[in-house]
Amino acid sequence: MKRILFGAALVAWLVGGSLYTVDAREVAVVTLFGKPMTKVMEPGLRIRAPWPIHQVVRFDSRSHLLSVKPAEVLTKDKKNLVVEAFVLWKVADPERFLEAVGSADVAETQLSDLVVSRIAAGLGRKNFQDLMSVEGQGNAMLPTELVQEVSEVGLDRLGVEVLDVRLRHVGLPLQNEQSIYARMRAERSRIANAYRSEGQERAVVIRAEADRQAAEIIAGAEKQAAEIRAVAEGNAARIYAAAYAKDPEFYRFMRRLEAYEQMLDEDTTLVVQSDGALFGALQGEVR
Repeated sequence: MKRILFGAALVAWLVGGSLYTVDAREVAVVTLFGKPMTKVMEPGLRIRAPWPIHQVVRFDSRSHLLSVKPAEVLTKDKKNLVVEAFVLWKVADPERFLEAVGSADVAETQLSDLVVSRIAAGLGRKNFQDLMSVEGQGNAMLPTELVQEVSEVGLDRLGVEVLDVRLRHVGLPLQNEQSIYARMRAERSRIANAYRSEGQERAVVIRAEADRQAAEIIAGAEKQAAEIRAVAEGNAARIYAAAYAKDPEFYRFMRRLEAYEQMLDEDTTLVVQSDGALFGALQGEVR
């Protein structure tokens, strides 16, 4: 009976130890006494030799996001930049991954160094001013072939596929930041002063032209007013002459009244001789 139970337990151990599963989110490597033998890329139920002959090492096959620590790089004209990047990667060759790094932490350390070196090489071929004038997102600073190059090296050395490399931040070193900002402000101030000077010159020209046109308009208006005034005075003189010719006495009387009207108001006090012409006019006598 004991032999039967022992045999059943042995069979159960052998069967249980020979079956293993790989999840859809995993890839695996089957090792023979610790040496990689077979890589498993598809999920499902599989058979192996019992431990310790065969051992299954599993890795997460999903994409991983790696935030690369800030690194200082040099541009072509020897200007310093601080860049922060992030990398999207996944295990593509579990057998190579197991042999080269063995864990995600070690893989990310080596992958960070690889990405920083490639970014430094790419930015080192460009001048600082060219990088600062790039329109749109900062990722336009990176060479278009960088992702492919990093992925090829990562697959060959680490067994990982690099899906994307992006710049999170591009800045200046703290020790250079203030001096560079001061130079940038001075340059912007110089440009602004040039615009102001040009604007003031144009304003002087426009103002002089406006003054000239205003003087011409005023002179023309005064000339026209003088002509109109001369015509009016001539017409008035003719009217006065015609009125005087019809009745000289009445004309002189009306002109005298007009003169009195202009000289006198409600607050005027007159002292006149009783036999004077003005007294007689005020009394209604015409002389």
